[in-house]
Amino acid sequence: MISDDVIDRHLIERELAQKSPVVTGLPYYYQVHLNKLCNQKCIMCMPNGRHPHDEMPLDNFLAFFDRIRASAEHLTLIGGEPLMYRWIDEVIELLAKTQIAVTVITNATALTENVGQRLLSLHELNLRCSIDAATRSTYLKIHGTDHFDRVAAQVRRFSDLARTKPSLRLIMHYVVMRENLGEVLAFVDFTKPYHPYRVEFHPVRHTTHWNVDNGTGWEFRGSEQSCEAFKDEYNEVMTQAKIKCEAERVPYEVVLL
Repeated sequence: MISDDVIDRHLIERELAQKSPVVTGLPYYYQVHLNKLCNQKCIMCMPNGRHPHDEMPLDNFLAFFDRIRASAEHLTLIGGEPLMYRWIDEVIELLAKTQIAVTVITNATALTENVGQRLLSLHELNLRCSIDAATRSTYLKIHGTDHFDRVAAQVRRFSDLARTKPSLRLIMHYVVMRENLGEVLAFVDFTKPYHPYRVEFHPVRHTTHWNVDNGTGWEFRGSEQSCEAFKDEYNEVMTQAKIKCEAERVPYEVVLL
């Protein structure tokens, strides 16, 4: 017997392939914007650090989840910083009772031992950590906060706990710009002890008109920092990163321009 979930999946995939303007199959992949609050001033995101305090009421999340529970196969939690969501413990506890795969996109500053233990209870997890630097000084420039050592220690602790659980995947994410291009290869070395499921390198793009700062003493000039401005050099370094990852047996995702 074919389950209703499989039928729904095949139905919506067929409708999407046919580019149907109206679909009748239920989605099976969802993203939930839990909150907008964050504790960082990332230069390519919100350099002034004035993050709104908007958040989804827990009752709204529970009602939403009740509607999607039958068809959902994968749920991504995003923010802001989703691990700072006021009811993150309740959300994880609820999801841990299901077979749904969960992705959490986080800066890992709130990846405390308590949160890490709760994440370990999930049936399947992709923990995508945005670090964007291989040294404390560059991390400070990019993120606007001096949390590099704490983040490194917390990710290491979670990595050690998750190593025996192949369904829990640690993904190390790096947004590339001119300022941190020189640490791309060093980031491969930095991530290797964490035994990542994958390391990702994605370029900063479409910021050519940005001129911003995050209070750390340097100005992000988009005309210089956007990877389109140094495409050939960027592609050369990314090619070197691919070669290094393959040599070091570190799974990777690299975007070339």
